[in-house]
Amino acid sequence: MNKKYFFVLLFFTTCLTVNGQTIRSLIDSARYYKLRDYAKTITFSSQAYKKAIALKQFTLAGESAYLIGAGNYLAGKFDESLRWYFESERILGEVKDTALLSELYADMSVFYIKLKKYREADSVSKHAILLAVAIKDTARQATALNNRGLLFMDIGKTDSAIISFRSAYQLYKELDDKQGMAYSLDYLSSVMAEKGMNEQALKAMTESRQLRAGIGDKTGEAITTNNIGELFMAEKKPEKAIPYFIDAISKAHAMNYPDLEKYAYDMLAHAYEQTGNYKEAYNAQLKYLELNQKLLDNKHTRDVEELQTKYETNKKNQQIQLQAENIYLTQLKLSRHKIMLYALLAISFLSLILFYLLYSRYKLNQQAKFKEAMLSEQKLRAQGIMDAEENERQRLARELHDGVGQLLSATRRKIELLQPSFRDNGKDDPLKMLDESIKEVRDLSHSMMPPSLLNKSLKQAVDEFIKRINFHGEMDIRTDWVNTENLDLDKTTTLMLYRSLQEIIGNTFRHSKATTMEIEVVNHNTELSIMIYDNGIGFDKEKLLAEGSGLGLKNIQSRIAYIGANLQIDTMPGKGVTYIIELPLLKEA
Repeated sequence: MNKKYFFVLLFFTTCLTVNGQTIRSLIDSARYYKLRDYAKTITFSSQAYKKAIALKQFTLAGESAYLIGAGNYLAGKFDESLRWYFESERILGEVKDTALLSELYADMSVFYIKLKKYREADSVSKHAILLAVAIKDTARQATALNNRGLLFMDIGKTDSAIISFRSAYQLYKELDDKQGMAYSLDYLSSVMAEKGMNEQALKAMTESRQLRAGIGDKTGEAITTNNIGELFMAEKKPEKAIPYFIDAISKAHAMNYPDLEKYAYDMLAHAYEQTGNYKEAYNAQLKYLELNQKLLDNKHTRDVEELQTKYETNKKNQQIQLQAENIYLTQLKLSRHKIMLYALLAISFLSLILFYLLYSRYKLNQQAKFKEAMLSEQKLRAQGIMDAEENERQRLARELHDGVGQLLSATRRKIELLQPSFRDNGKDDPLKMLDESIKEVRDLSHSMMPPSLLNKSLKQAVDEFIKRINFHGEMDIRTDWVNTENLDLDKTTTLMLYRSLQEIIGNTFRHSKATTMEIEVVNHNTELSIMIYDNGIGFDKEKLLAEGSGLGLKNIQSRIAYIGANLQIDTMPGKGVTYIIELPLLKEA
């Protein structure tokens, strides 16, 4: 290769790399200021977004859009925040960046909780957890669980909140992330205190304080120290709270944290008052008022300084703009020969890139066609198996109904005619036994080929099956169908869902020893979500599949995969079972 062309190629490659690093550094700066200065977060992430879009680096563009949304949320601009969150979701969905999508959904759950949109918060927090689990990202899974716990706190489901916070704590513990453990313990302490579990709340807050002290988080240590004092106040033990408020004041003063120092003095005054020490209560209240006035004076001073800073910044920006214009005019004076040379080299370099991209695209298209053909063949094979299975079910159902069922009915008629000599009014009445046998054959044939699916909805078919299997009311089964009135599913999808639910409900009824089962079906317009959970004995899913005894479970997985849905099973021995089915719904064009 000619040396001249080699150096030009090296020059352009270096330029692209520098641009990428510039975007990454802008994003890192935005992340650094995320919880410190929302204005800087918006500024840095907006610059990164523009550069990433211009260079078609879409993963970085998606991450930048997410940070713009986070900055606007912290600034209180909720409409703008949601717009950028949706933009980030669109881009990250197109590039299939599961890790960043999990982080985005976790933050969106906090956003929806703030706006009291609990249904949306529930949906995105579930997505955040499922995506993190799918890529085995323990840190993001823990963050999503913490945020889901905040949702449960806000809607009053304190028991569920405690479970979420404890789960997040265990994941952070596996990572040895003491900062994350401390946050989970803080949340856990708050919800326990809300439930009146003051002793457990105190234990959690004390552990959080020790963790923060161990990692040198002086601010967090001071706050948790004050919180322990408040927990003792809630238990009507002001004499135990006083030392913690004094310690919190000392720590806040040492780190120049006047807001916490002021608040702790106020709490200390209340504690002294409750113990009857009115002199110390008065002194503490004086310190509170003194600090409060000082903070008000500082705020006024900062406002003046901020105006001065804005004036000086505008002045500097004008000077920078003037310098930029002078530089631009200087660059225009470059020789025409030099510009033409660079243009020629650039065209050559871009031609090489274009050739490479076209060749790569051709290879990808060929690979995609091969994969598509393989998937099509697999789908046809799976469809053949499913159709054969369903046809066999229907054949057996007809044989049972038209053959065995009719034979039993004829036998019953003959016995009824011979009743004077055969009838036994006791427990072994042959007519009664035949009636029960006929009913069992009819129920079995209906289960194998449910006529309800021919003219009824999935809801009606499932409700009819539950009524039939739970005829004597042995189990408390509750169903909740949300926004399913206009649900339009094709026959194959309806049948596969019905068969899967039939298998799950039947297995629960026969093996789980559960007393309650809940079925929740929600149409999210773009996705159908089905959750089934019971309070039974649970099972070891991996062991069941490994031993080959989980045929019913494999049948469920096959049917769900066949219709393009996703199945999650959460269970362990003694903890009940939760099934989650998520079926994407096609939007109308």
